[in-house]
Amino acid sequence: MTVYTLRVELKPNPPMFDPDEDGEVWCDIDIDETHTLEELHEAIFEAFDRWDAHMYEFMTYDEDGMATRSYAMPENYEGGPSWPPMEPEQIERAISQVGAGDESEEAKERFRELRRNPPPEGNAGETTIADLNPEQLGWLYYQFDFGDNWEHIVTVEDSCEGSLDGDPEVVETHGPIPPQYHDPAQ
Repeated sequence: MTVYTLRVELKPNPPMFDPDEDGEVWCDIDIDETHTLEELHEAIFEAFDRWDAHMYEFMTYDEDGMATRSYAMPENYEGGPSWPPMEPEQIERAISQVGAGDESEEAKERFRELRRNPPPEGNAGETTIADLNPEQLGWLYYQFDFGDNWEHIVTVEDSCEGSLDGDPEVVETHGPIPPQYHDPAQ
């Protein structure tokens, strides 16, 4: 069995807090391959001192930064496509709008195929870390609270043989954790 150290970096969005001088707020979480994305969500929720539950979603990205599949929280899982299919004109417009002209034809064709025929949505409560194939995963996007849009980028920092005797564990944090809700009086 494998234990992964995942770095969960909070993106400065929403801009309702001032990150520390180097602009980084992150935590490292040890999680083994049998834990689910739902358990990762719970560890992130705890690591960032959140207390009010909201909707969340994970999305996998490949080495080219292309979204490859979404994973809904169990209560929202419907089993449909990861995103709505796009028409060919919409796909070409998206390619031109994101400035992907320099991308390889292979990457653009993968994008076209993923947008024409989206993969099925995954269930965060049933998807394990091993299911994501962490050695091949570019990175994982995690969004919490679709109103305030707390965005996180999750990357694999390290791995080792072993297993955890319980829940995922926060092993390191960096930067001041912003409050879940901004206090307008401050």
